[in-house]
Amino acid sequence: MKRRMAICTLGCRVNQFESMAIADSARERGWTLVDWGESADIGIVNSCALTRLAENKTRRAIRMFMRKNPGASIAVTGCYAQTSASDLSEIKGVKWVVGNPSKLSIVSIIERNPALDGGAAQIFLGATAEIPESISISGGAILDRTNLKIQDGCDNACSYCIIPRARGVPRSRSFGEILRDAKVLVDRGVREIILTGINISKFSTPDGGLVELIDKLNEIPGLLRLRIGSIEPPNFDVCAIVERMGDSSHILAPYLHVSAQSLCDNVLKVMRRKYKVGDFMKIVEYARKRIPDISIGADIICGHPGESDADFAETKSAFLSSPLTHLHVFTFSPRPKTLAATMAENTPPEYVRKKRADDLRAAALEVERKFFKSQLGKVREVLLENKLANGDYLSYTDNYIQTLVNIPEDGLRNTLKKVRLECLESSRVRGTTV
Repeated sequence: MKRRMAICTLGCRVNQFESMAIADSARERGWTLVDWGESADIGIVNSCALTRLAENKTRRAIRMFMRKNPGASIAVTGCYAQTSASDLSEIKGVKWVVGNPSKLSIVSIIERNPALDGGAAQIFLGATAEIPESISISGGAILDRTNLKIQDGCDNACSYCIIPRARGVPRSRSFGEILRDAKVLVDRGVREIILTGINISKFSTPDGGLVELIDKLNEIPGLLRLRIGSIEPPNFDVCAIVERMGDSSHILAPYLHVSAQSLCDNVLKVMRRKYKVGDFMKIVEYARKRIPDISIGADIICGHPGESDADFAETKSAFLSSPLTHLHVFTFSPRPKTLAATMAENTPPEYVRKKRADDLRAAALEVERKFFKSQLGKVREVLLENKLANGDYLSYTDNYIQTLVNIPEDGLRNTLKKVRLECLESSRVRGTTV
């Protein structure tokens, strides 16, 4: 009888890539992979520690798995495992806690270290034998947009962030490793790749940096679209990147997500960010000037220690007058062992933080709708994804607008179509093929 394993992935795009590599490793070792929530012998939770909410999601996932599989065992890996191993080891059902340095060895760790009698969890926080961060050619078809990890780690030491403690210093994968994985993904059916890392603005190798890598990926036959994941200002070549986004012969899509965190200089200084609002605005204004229809997003944290009502109002006003088209809004959550966690006396009350976040999210929705309306009547290229029962294909335009396109023909998933954007339907845009 085959052994059954389920994997639950929480958090960032890097975790999603690493879970895919773990799943490939498990299949090669004879495990049957099942969906989270199905019956399984082993559950792996690839955790996140970015916020308190993310940690709560990890604990809920563990409890859910154990209710469904009372005789099974769980391994927890990821950033929460790296930063709070002892806490996780005390949760019922957790038999292995595996830190990030050993994450890609987790299946072999489980096999070599059977669950101990008496319920004690085994903890592995250091590096084990080197496991290549690679995707298997025999892993089966992938018909969705897929993340490709190019970098890990960060040394920015921002006041609020625990991730450098969980991920370590910046290090980049080699061109050879990345290009190999990209070609494997294309062979397995992927047509759109998103480049991701903990801080991809730190990507650097002897063969070149991010721009040179993008150009190499542009040469891969069968890869139809390339996106860049979230990128940190100000240390990236915005001119070269935007030039490629604006080149219709290049597969790099006109979509930019720049991590702002605040649009108030007072708050950025307390956060220990390495730029001012003016630096950020130069980047996004340049992108908008060169590519009028580009989609530009940012992250904003509401309620960081030291943020006054006036500071928040400044961030909101700067956003509303900026070229940004959408936001990811976070409510400040103090992380242990960070500088911000020591600033309790200057931290806005939780209800104030939540109110500011709700206010900014509402404003962001209106800005996003305004951007969608500005695109109506235009023809954009979409990559078709899942087909719904009513004949609608879900898809995204090159400038990252989710669309609905009704096409009677089946079997078009992962193909490009020219679509005229016609009207808004909730958070999507209805389009028709041209």
